[in-house]
Amino acid sequence: MLKLLKNIYKKMKKFITTTEINELFGTNIVCKRITGASIDTRSLRKGNIFFAIKGLNTDGHKYLVEAEKKGASIAFVHKKVRGIKIPQINVKDTSKALLKLATKYRAQLKTQIVGITGSIGKTGTKDAINYLLRNEEDVFCSRKSFNNQYGLPLELLNMPRYTKYGFFEIGMNHSGEIKRLVKVLQPQTAIILNVENVHLGNFKSLKEIALAKSEIFTSTKSIENLIINRNSNFYKLLYMLFKKSKISTCLDIGKVKSSKVYLKKETNITNIIKYQVILPDASKLDFTLRKNQKNLIFNALAIITCFYMLGLNLKLINQFKNVPFTEGRGEILKSKYMGNKLEVHDHSYNASPVSMRDTIDIFNKFKNKHLVYVIGDMNELGNKTKKFHMDLIKYLILIKAKKVIFVGSKLYSLRKRYKRLQFEYYENIDSVISNAEKIFNRNCKVFLKGSNSINLRKLSNHLIS
Repeated sequence: MLKLLKNIYKKMKKFITTTEINELFGTNIVCKRITGASIDTRSLRKGNIFFAIKGLNTDGHKYLVEAEKKGASIAFVHKKVRGIKIPQINVKDTSKALLKLATKYRAQLKTQIVGITGSIGKTGTKDAINYLLRNEEDVFCSRKSFNNQYGLPLELLNMPRYTKYGFFEIGMNHSGEIKRLVKVLQPQTAIILNVENVHLGNFKSLKEIALAKSEIFTSTKSIENLIINRNSNFYKLLYMLFKKSKISTCLDIGKVKSSKVYLKKETNITNIIKYQVILPDASKLDFTLRKNQKNLIFNALAIITCFYMLGLNLKLINQFKNVPFTEGRGEILKSKYMGNKLEVHDHSYNASPVSMRDTIDIFNKFKNKHLVYVIGDMNELGNKTKKFHMDLIKYLILIKAKKVIFVGSKLYSLRKRYKRLQFEYYENIDSVISNAEKIFNRNCKVFLKGSNSINLRKLSNHLIS
């Protein structure tokens, strides 16, 4: 009977409570059970707190009626709207109120939280963890790429109070962003996957990006464990910053024996690769990846090391080979288009120089005469934009790519410099779609990768519809 009462009480206090909200904002609201939080009525669940955020393109206050219809429990607003029956909490800035409430909630939690950052691979790593731990109780992983000033605090508020392990990705575009997010998240374990030329347009150098990534452990006293990639750029800088900190444990991952967790063996077998990893206690761990996951080896090493630190089941890594690719990050879509069989390898979510080359290398190994590369512009590369795009074209020439479709103004501007029979240049994705029947006129494998703004996903949807 006592156990039953405890479970009922636990469910009643599953998320932030009205008592905690009233204490923080000096209100006296009364409402039914809260089930988390949302800023988007399209994904809002019954019982969610709705934050009416006023952004550059839209104002959440316009959707308060819809939020009420969908069952929102409370609305945070900076201007009360008439005719709304759910409690409205009037604040000066709803964005700051979201951060404030998430910070309050985090302070009540006993959850072991892992923060994951890096230039590439954050979402894929977090989603892989979510897959590996899908049958474990009391584990929470943030959804999609909810890793910014809105997404991260929302996911904290959507994490049940009694979660044992929480995994969150932390993104950034500018210096100081990770610092602000870490202040809210207060992770005990931090993972820095890599430092690459992503968002370089907002930084003077790659070193500045490394320093911005280091904020995940240099700007908070909550970190107890740190995982960094010995094979990544500016490893020595990150390790030096660790030595200056009061963090008790740093495990570096890599392909060299001097790493705390390192790859000892790599064996290629048909469609898989067998790996053997040496752990800090000198024990060995064997696991396999699909060949089209080869570029994810450091993601896998980071997960192994994280599980080792937390005392989670290391054998779960054997399921990594079954992890499905996240939408737009390597998923394989098959379809018939104008009578032709297409196999679309969709990496359209985003692109950087290193991720572009890594995924091209994997795709290029297919023993198929008809490979079509659809390559979009890479954004936020600053004054090195032209160089990186020229290097990309030169690389496709080097590997003798037989058919390449370039999309976007940056690549289009290089069309006269790199004229090749196998190259076609288009200013935008709509132009490609208009010529799709001519481009995809036979059975082929199609590779899609470019920055989000190029909208290669639109082409993917067109080809498989």
